[in-house]
Amino acid sequence: MIEFIDVHKSFNSHEVLKGLSFKINRGESFAILGRSGCGKSVTLKLMTGLLKPDRGQIIIDGIDITKLENSGLAKIRKKFGFLFQSGALLNSLNIENNIALPLREHKELPEAAIMERVKEVLNILGLKHLEHVMPAELSGGMKKRVSLARAIIRRPEIILYDEPTTGLDPIMANVINHLIVDLRERLKITSVVVTHDMKSTFMVADRIILLYRGQIIRSGTPDEFKDSPDPFIKQFVLGEPKGPFQDEDELKLQEKLTGKKEENN
Repeated sequence: MIEFIDVHKSFNSHEVLKGLSFKINRGESFAILGRSGCGKSVTLKLMTGLLKPDRGQIIIDGIDITKLENSGLAKIRKKFGFLFQSGALLNSLNIENNIALPLREHKELPEAAIMERVKEVLNILGLKHLEHVMPAELSGGMKKRVSLARAIIRRPEIILYDEPTTGLDPIMANVINHLIVDLRERLKITSVVVTHDMKSTFMVADRIILLYRGQIIRSGTPDEFKDSPDPFIKQFVLGEPKGPFQDEDELKLQEKLTGKKEENN
């Protein structure tokens, strides 16, 4: 369904992705892990054509989107739903109108059909009878549910989840994780999840890649990551402050501080 082939992306002199290559199968749930600034969000933007790579190919459902102009990209983007980290609901619209917004913007269906589709996703996400509630009246977890309903309203083939459990308590995070799994199984959707939440990753992912300095340094199944003795994986899974993930800036700072301590002694 999705393939990156030797994808490079830089901003000015900063190289964010350095030859990224991976495949995501149709109907698979694929997690992208890595420290902040490693290129996870850039990867999602490249996937939807919001950014173009400096070189390399990005294949979406058999089409190399790096060769498409705006009209072609617009057709490809219809395959995607997106759950934003913040939810990105419009506070001036009630739940019903927030969810209906993508269909109304694209003028794909008559109003009666739009309302029927809204009722359908409200039921799927357990939001029945909340259509006239305003976003400000909802908890963080319920806002994520509404955002997820909006993400699936156009029946996408792929959903991109950007930190889906950020800011949620453990119980509500678990609810969102179960919804991600349920949607994949019920709607046969291909899921791409960017997250730092290891519990979420192990619950929802079929496969995982770990990025570091713009490259994939490890890949595998959740079970392979859980049991791995690899120092990179262990440090990331356990969240340990010391380990191979320390970058040059951190090491230089530590050396500087260590040198000052020795001078003071």
